Amino acid sequence: MSDLHLAQREIMWNITSPIVMYILFILALAVFSYGVYKRVKFYLGGQPDNERLQNLPLRLFIMSKEMLKRLFIMAKETLMQNRVRNSIFPGIFHSFIFYSFAILIITTAIVALDYDFGTSFFNGYIYVFFTVLSELAGLLVLVGVLMAAYRRYIRKPETIDTKAGDTVALLLLAFIIITGFLVEGLRIATAGDKWAFLSFAGLATSKLFTGITEESGRMLHKAFWWIHAALAMGWIATIPFTKFFHILTLPANIFFAKLKPRGELKRVDIEALMTSEDFNEETFKIGIDKATDFTWKQRLDFDACISCGRCEEVCPAYLAKQPFSPKQMIAHFKNAVIKAEEIIKQANPTAARSLGAAAAETAEAAKPEIPEIIPSEINEEFIWLCRTCTACMEVCPAFVEHVDDMIELRRNEVIMKGRMPSEAARTLKRLESIGNPFAPQSDRVNWIEQLNVRVVNAGEEVDVLYWIGCCTTFDPTKQKIATDLSKILKKCGIDFGVLGEDEKCCGDPARLMGQEQLFQDLAKQQIELIRSRKFKILLTNCPHCYNVLKHEYRQFGADFNVVHHSEFLHEMIWAKKLIPQIGEKGKYAYHDPCYLGRYQKIYDSPREVIKSVPGAELVEMKNHREKSLCCGGGGGHFWMDIKKGERINNLRVTQAKDAGADTIITSCAFCQQMLDDSVKVLNMDEDIRVVDISTLVLRSLGEN
Repeated sequence: MSDLHLAQREIMWNITSPIVMYILFILALAVFSYGVYKRVKFYLGGQPDNERLQNLPLRLFIMSKEMLKRLFIMAKETLMQNRVRNSIFPGIFHSFIFYSFAILIITTAIVALDYDFGTSFFNGYIYVFFTVLSELAGLLVLVGVLMAAYRRYIRKPETIDTKAGDTVALLLLAFIIITGFLVEGLRIATAGDKWAFLSFAGLATSKLFTGITEESGRMLHKAFWWIHAALAMGWIATIPFTKFFHILTLPANIFFAKLKPRGELKRVDIEALMTSEDFNEETFKIGIDKATDFTWKQRLDFDACISCGRCEEVCPAYLAKQPFSPKQMIAHFKNAVIKAEEIIKQANPTAARSLGAAAAETAEAAKPEIPEIIPSEINEEFIWLCRTCTACMEVCPAFVEHVDDMIELRRNEVIMKGRMPSEAARTLKRLESIGNPFAPQSDRVNWIEQLNVRVVNAGEEVDVLYWIGCCTTFDPTKQKIATDLSKILKKCGIDFGVLGEDEKCCGDPARLMGQEQLFQDLAKQQIELIRSRKFKILLTNCPHCYNVLKHEYRQFGADFNVVHHSEFLHEMIWAKKLIPQIGEKGKYAYHDPCYLGRYQKIYDSPREVIKSVPGAELVEMKNHREKSLCCGGGGGHFWMDIKKGERINNLRVTQAKDAGADTIITSCAFCQQMLDDSVKVLNMDEDIRVVDISTLVLRSLGEN
């Protein structure tokens, strides 16, 4: 062991014509390059996306802040495999394969440098290190392949679709490693090796060939060496044509991922567009109608999806056995694009070969009839089953933007075609006519008078401007949230007030249901009214309002300091302005609202508030924090009741019961309503209560 610094072996032992290997390598690269070309051509056939790195060739040479951020995110997610490892079993075998292959490629590169360029890296301690590491890597690849096969062919989860290509991919990986060990074992058995103990897997394999003659050993070694080389070159060549291409598409999709807040949707100013001099009514379109409307980034999204099924594992609609699947949605989109490409190619083969020409422009030149995505690929009801909770986006290892794509279809359905569920139509009609989806503004005014808080008029100043939100304002059972929070603000000595009659809907229901024009009209009106007051903090108890006020309004020039009441309560308790002293002993489960948790990444503040209450034992439901289950009211479903499958809110309340909770704490009026309804439907109202976090804090201060 003391002479490990002398460790080495003969490179390319028994191989006398390596030129053939170089020819195979060049052929493999040629096929690989052609495949990449075809894929890139597929992406560039989409519409431009100006939000994803304009002037990309120039930016590659200019390390802008945006470029550095994208590179960091790509490197972090690609190397650390954070989202891949979110699912334990698949994460383990994927890590075994990914990291092990990386080690094997590095080792092969070192050997190639020594052989082709005369360097001498592969000896001594470097030889020891990479030899042992490569042996482990090879074994872990085999373990990973076996685990993947077990999951795919024995466990057979519903979210996994097994195709012939998946089987070929696993077999190819296994044969590359097995032939590699056979080559190594034959070399050791035939030629001997002083350092064979370092190649422990190869040494074990060599026992299969004990007593073999040198002639037979050399012949078999050479045969298996070329088989191993051919398999490796074949793997390289087939990467762009198989699921292996996700090795490249995933990092690329992560690099071009959305850097803006998740809740900030892409949009054009419709009013500005329609009043511009070059406005063309005939070509005016909002949202996505046909496959030719997808951008190059959306096409990359579709190609990066490897149908791993993780999105289905967390999708509330899918879990409730409703006819919706984010995985199938992306598959339908990709299928629509492929069909459109074929139609365009048949109509105008020459134009279809033009790399970089947008498919829509090509379609216009050739005048082919491209079918509408709805109903050619998906039915009218499909997109309305989505709760926009982004659970799918949270777990997707490819960073596919399912919800953003789906909203684009809703926009086209509602604005361009006027198609939507009847309940959605009624809600949008109320929103347009009275400024909110619930009741006349006079009801708001009357209740604000009863609330007995200051109404801040235009031109006046206040420290905290409290945006109550429509759901809290117009429902007597939710008004307690505002009443309790107002009492807390007064106890803290906060100078606060409300907008009163000037507060209308922030526009979130219109935004979610695809009525983009109505949303923008409401947003501009509310921004003007909010700006007419001077304040330091815009406080809200609604996560949906929080998202719109904080992120969406920025696109129209507004930049407000928006704070959610769970954050505010946490800060007041931390600053000792609130000291919870009274508490009812029990088990409290906190329900993470989608638009506060996954959208804003606010997970800890509400939990810290709960833990500060005497007697409160915080318990976690099966789905919590990033993987929280939607209450079922997202995506406009607070106003829609599409009777398919199970009720999502029932699933959520059942999770609370399974966690042993006697109290569900919410921080969203919509969630409170949905969960409270479910508690009653499931006849659990004597066992579980649903309480807003502001009410919990006020009670802990000795008030009701």
